[in-house]
Amino acid sequence: MFKILIALSLFLAIQCQLMGGFVDRPDLVQSPTTKLMVKAAVTELAKTQNIEVTPIDVYSVATQLVNGLNFRIVFSAHHSASENIVFCTAKVYQAFNGQRSVNSVECA
Repeated sequence: MFKILIALSLFLAIQCQLMGGFVDRPDLVQSPTTKLMVKAAVTELAKTQNIEVTPIDVYSVATQLVNGLNFRIVFSAHHSASENIVFCTAKVYQAFNGQRSVNSVECA
């Protein structure tokens, strides 16, 4: 009986760690909605960090269910000040009513 209790406890602990995490969504990589979110992230990057980039391609999208959806989008872009290609990660929140806001954008 003790072994069953330990096994059940470990199972619940693992399940609790997985809840609320990001889930890869390859089906959204080419989505028009994703492209709109990348455009919003690029605008936010120019506004808040004075960095201008031109998006090239989206590499991955992951979602997290909260009180709405968090999107984590990884995309490549041309840095306007140089010929370098940078990789950016944007986190965008979309409320259930459809409103979106860019939480963060980082490029390296």
